[in-house]
Amino acid sequence: MKRLAAAVLLTLGSIVPASADEPFQCLLKEASGISAAEAGTAVGLICDDLRRESGGRGSFEIRLGVLGSLVNVTATRLDTGESISVRAEGLEEVPLASARIAEALVHHRTLVTTQRVDNLLAQETREARVKRGAVKFTLGVADLESIGHGARGAGFSLGLMYASPRFALPAEMRFAWDDTANGEAAMSLFSVSVGGRGYLSKKDVSPFVGGGLGLLRLDATQGEYPYGGPSSDYFQAETFGLAPYVETGVEVLRLHRGRIALHVRADFPLTSLESQEVEVWSEWDPAGRVPRVERVYPAQSRYVVPVSIGISVAF
Repeated sequence: MKRLAAAVLLTLGSIVPASADEPFQCLLKEASGISAAEAGTAVGLICDDLRRESGGRGSFEIRLGVLGSLVNVTATRLDTGESISVRAEGLEEVPLASARIAEALVHHRTLVTTQRVDNLLAQETREARVKRGAVKFTLGVADLESIGHGARGAGFSLGLMYASPRFALPAEMRFAWDDTANGEAAMSLFSVSVGGRGYLSKKDVSPFVGGGLGLLRLDATQGEYPYGGPSSDYFQAETFGLAPYVETGVEVLRLHRGRIALHVRADFPLTSLESQEVEVWSEWDPAGRVPRVERVYPAQSRYVVPVSIGISVAF
């Protein structure tokens, strides 16, 4: 190291004066992993910029270190102890870094304040790494059950999902319906939701749990229309509003581009289904008798939780 420093000092000639009375000093303090000739050239460039920026006054020390293709340049101002360090992408970037080091060190600035459109270093423009993830299209089918109403139906879903090794963010539209006749319980469903899933492992097959929030439209009916039959029970209501949901399931083929998920999901509407009171009047009699109320179907309130059991594909 001493021989390297001595060789650099000889190379610098006019930059490093022999007398301590000179107003400007610029010394190589340390150099590792770099030849004497290359160190002398690099330090000469830095000291030239420091001399020009400072007006030929001040004392400075330079340290150089090489790690692979990176060159770490540290310049210290001895009178104040201020220091600037830069990682240059190879020796070829040292001249660009040198001018910014001199400007920052002489004028008591940070390196960031010396940025210009034409002097950015490779480390300042390198794209940041991000965690792995992918956006996938999802398509699914499901059987629909309704706790609190007793109807069954079938439906399908469309959506997008951002998937990473540990979690996923699904956005989904779901449609389901049941065209049951003869007065049996029936229902239809439409929802748009966003949420999250957490995977319990990073393996090819992983259980998951999740939840989210959606907008849910739910329409439920039961019994014949009052004017058309003798049914003793009649219910018809719909609701539309916010509905949080929870889900659980298992996802397979996670190591492949396409994935398959088996899941159970329950939506919890914030409001109940409210069926209004319905009165059934007798038909008009040609003989002139006044119509009368023959039957009254009372108002009912049902809190219905739609539960879907389905399978979906993400690709």
